[in-house]
Amino acid sequence: MARLDPHSYADDTQPKVVSLDWEARVDFPSRTLEAAATLTLAAAAKVGPLDLDSRGLEITSISDDRGDAVPFTLAASEPILGARLSLSLGEGVRSVTIRYRTAPDASALQWLEPAQTAGGVQPYLFSQCQAIHARSVVPLQDTPSRRITYNAALTVPAALRALMAAGFVAREVSGDVAVERWSMPQPLAPYLFAFAVGDLASRELGTRSRVWAEPS
Repeated sequence: MARLDPHSYADDTQPKVVSLDWEARVDFPSRTLEAAATLTLAAAAKVGPLDLDSRGLEITSISDDRGDAVPFTLAASEPILGARLSLSLGEGVRSVTIRYRTAPDASALQWLEPAQTAGGVQPYLFSQCQAIHARSVVPLQDTPSRRITYNAALTVPAALRALMAAGFVAREVSGDVAVERWSMPQPLAPYLFAFAVGDLASRELGTRSRVWAEPS
């Protein structure tokens, strides 16, 4: 075992996660995200463990890229580090998909009631993953030594917009919900994973700059 970062369960002798495909449904009434995170490894795994960071996550299921269930254990939570999520990988596994729900008091998420916003009509959600709070949103190797690319799809109320620290791909509206898709091709540290959902509009400041805020 080689834990180079004292604030992460990531083990340097275990497979390295290099990319994340993330789908999440934002539920304002319950203040939770219903999500699925697919973690792709740098190389095919050998039989053995993969330790991930988590905090307050309710794990529903874990499967590998062959569709097989992945055995896992979720340890008791530690006040600073959160809970170690330990997966038992099979030979040749290249990715795993973790289905889970965040906690209403997830340390990275700030849920605002309409009365707390400038407009006073719609709720608002924003994330703050620095320094080690990404683990309360996504189970991953939450350390700056593990930089990842990601693709994300956020399902939000159709009256709201979602923003991410990534490149915008598309917005698809279906009835009373919308799916916002984003892509980040440059590897970044997990603490830079960021998003917001609310009554948001943009205003151009120049040919290369834009500001997003509540219309009011």
